[in-house]
Amino acid sequence: MIVRTAHLPINNGEYLQSGGITFARYRRVTEAYQTTAFLHTNCLIYVLDGYKQLHFSNETVTVDKDKLLLIKSGLYLMSGFIPEGLDYQAVIIYCSDDVVRKFCLKYFPAQERTSNKASSYLTIQTNELLDSFRDQYLSYFNKAFPNLEAILQVKLYELLLLLLSGENKEEVKTWLQAIAFEQPVELDHVVKKHLFHQLTLEEFAKLSGRSLASFKRDFQNHYHTSPKKWIHQQRLIHARMLLQTGNQNVSEVAYACGFENIPYFTRSFKKEFGVTPSQVRVKVQ
Repeated sequence: MIVRTAHLPINNGEYLQSGGITFARYRRVTEAYQTTAFLHTNCLIYVLDGYKQLHFSNETVTVDKDKLLLIKSGLYLMSGFIPEGLDYQAVIIYCSDDVVRKFCLKYFPAQERTSNKASSYLTIQTNELLDSFRDQYLSYFNKAFPNLEAILQVKLYELLLLLLSGENKEEVKTWLQAIAFEQPVELDHVVKKHLFHQLTLEEFAKLSGRSLASFKRDFQNHYHTSPKKWIHQQRLIHARMLLQTGNQNVSEVAYACGFENIPYFTRSFKKEFGVTPSQVRVKVQ
């Protein structure tokens, strides 16, 4: 199952929100966890206690206390770890593509703007200025006062400017501009990489650097069919192959191929191939 994180307003003291916009979240977890998460917005994460890990195909990145993690929106496998006697605690500051774009247009001259590719994440060692910012930001939680929305917008710009003044300023600049002036990713690569993840078309579009309308148009031009139909059919074809050659049961095959609803998977499979998944499995056995 994929956990989807979006800055939706939730009325409790863990969130800083104003005008229907959530700017930040204070997170406290008492048990270690691992989850696949789709981040619908970019995040800047201060780890306060414990440590967080991001798992990629070729590496695992660890972010511990006194580190700041900058992470682009997208699909990630994450873990949170808790030393004995402590909780995992972090402050997550949300930073939408639109906010990053406005920041870059304001502070980067036209001749300095690029759309070079950048890592999906950065880890920054905090310093006295970043620690001071964190402590002041924490003081805003559980308080209500006028002009909060404007203050939080200014504070985000302050944090980004502090990062652009530190030792990692070039990496931060590249990371920000890769978000602000993102170029579309090769469609075939994105679709095949995430084919069996339980993603919506909007999320496929986001990962490809396109609007939903552009994603559908480019997909139709490339595959000569709609994305929904093609993805559905490819998942069923792969499911049949797994049932014919593997030893997973029907439910395991369904989940492995991106289907969350087993009855729906069974109906779709029979409609496509004329037999049920169970009949294919029995025939193989």
